[in-house]
Amino acid sequence: MRKLAVGVLLVSVLGLIGFAYQGSIVFQGGHGAKALGMGGAFCALANDGTAALWNPAGLALMSHTIWLGGATQNLFGLVGYQYVAGGYKFGDYAVGIAWSNATAGTQYGANLYLGTVGVKIGDFGTVGANLKYYQETIAGTTTSGFGFDVGFLVPLTPEIAIGIVAKDVGGTTIANQTVTSVYGAGMGLKLLDGALVLAADVSVDGAFQPLNLGAGIEFVLIENLAVRAGVTVPEINFSDYYFSVGAGFAIAGLAIDAAYVLKTEPGESLVLSATFSFDELFGTQTTPEPGPAR
Repeated sequence: MRKLAVGVLLVSVLGLIGFAYQGSIVFQGGHGAKALGMGGAFCALANDGTAALWNPAGLALMSHTIWLGGATQNLFGLVGYQYVAGGYKFGDYAVGIAWSNATAGTQYGANLYLGTVGVKIGDFGTVGANLKYYQETIAGTTTSGFGFDVGFLVPLTPEIAIGIVAKDVGGTTIANQTVTSVYGAGMGLKLLDGALVLAADVSVDGAFQPLNLGAGIEFVLIENLAVRAGVTVPEINFSDYYFSVGAGFAIAGLAIDAAYVLKTEPGESLVLSATFSFDELFGTQTTPEPGPAR
């Protein structure tokens, strides 16, 4: 109960530092087949190579010591989206770097350069932060700006975890436009000794207007093979909901995931991602931390 009370307090504190921003950017939506296969309900899980995009605190709870990850998709048939990341965990600390690129035809292109730090705080959980550099080109005009994210991940029990994240805290200005802050919270639940994982996320913008409600499920069919399904409700308008499905396979330190987002408008999306751990090569394998799907 004490951890739950602290988690509620963190949500309140993050809300107090929010302002009403205008504008958004494609990278705020997150990436990766594992997350999107579960409807984007990944704030409290954040345990693969795309963790920094969902909750930077997840890096310090990953079971890998040295890892490299990436993801690719053609977002709804309109935007090509690529992501590459790597990280290193030492003791209670973790660091990561990442690069992401999004393009739409010849008129739009954007890059994200990301540095992440995560720290485990005793039995409480972890805190993490992203420092981001955005670069955006529209019709030949290039603008740029810096952003900052902060996240918390709290394992309440070995089976239950909550995650809280604030993206673009304090405002990120690109040219004359300020990127909208996004605040999210989620919960993950592990059952059947980790064979079944349930998760749910909700996100709002800086004016506390609803953005997304997501829920997902992961079930391990056999060792190292999992299937996933999720539902996403944009702006919590239940008439616009859409589903996603996915699967993941892991062998010898390599995890490969695929997801299909079944959204008819503006288009469906195939997402592929992978995370490779170098732990077995360097003899640095660590014990997974408590929390769902770790």
